[in-house]
Amino acid sequence: NSSVHFLMDQVYLGWFLRGIHFWAGEILTITIILHMIRVFYTASYKNPREINWLIGVVLLGFMITLMFTGTVLKWDQEGYEALDHFLWVAEKFGILGVPLTEKFSPGVPLLSRIYMAHISLLPIVTMGLLGLHVFYIKYHKLSAKPGTTDTSRMIPFTQHMAYLRRAGIGIFTLICLLALTVAPPLGNEPIMGLEVTKPPWQFVWIYALENIWVPSLIVAPIFIGLGLVSVPFIDRSTETDPKKRPIAMIILWSSVVLFIALTLWGKFTTMTHTM
Repeated sequence: NSSVHFLMDQVYLGWFLRGIHFWAGEILTITIILHMIRVFYTASYKNPREINWLIGVVLLGFMITLMFTGTVLKWDQEGYEALDHFLWVAEKFGILGVPLTEKFSPGVPLLSRIYMAHISLLPIVTMGLLGLHVFYIKYHKLSAKPGTTDTSRMIPFTQHMAYLRRAGIGIFTLICLLALTVAPPLGNEPIMGLEVTKPPWQFVWIYALENIWVPSLIVAPIFIGLGLVSVPFIDRSTETDPKKRPIAMIILWSSVVLFIALTLWGKFTTMTHTM
């Protein structure tokens, strides 16, 4: 916590760099959600793109882990409580969860291990998976318009990448403007044993579920992960037109509405559970 305060208050433009880091993560979360909705809506997970869908699911897991570890590392009350919840989950997995706790390596502080994972291991693996993800997009070409098989009007991959570069410049400009005008949150050193904060909005939905049933911390991520992995194996039809896939559309938009509802509920409800 003190090192983050030092970066913000004493390092030249440190506040700006942290602002870029924070807002990039916020916008990345939104773009990931929109990307997942678009891929599911257009049925771009179907043959021959099943492998790339699975790579995307793994990428999602790594991105969530990066967001979580970043939340912990600022080590304010919010970060402490996030880690406390995580350790509770890890302990429920018994010996399988030990590598994720302080018991695995008592000589190395847990925060140091999380820091090394956040700045080295997780980014390296994520970049490798992202490169593989893009490779498969180029290999299989961009999917055709939903409901058609006409590939003659498909945008070439190189042209698509040029568009992404232009969009990236615009998004980075927005990130810089946000970093200049809105400071990311940062509290003081945490008070151990106290639970008074709510998680970042990316995790508020599971906070709402936890308020109903504490084991949701374990059950919900497993259920969602298995559900996402199974999508291309359950939906084996060749139909891509959303109008002819009513069940898939019901699942998609119900999930979106449920996510928004749980997020709003978690944001405005009062904590009633105890772990």
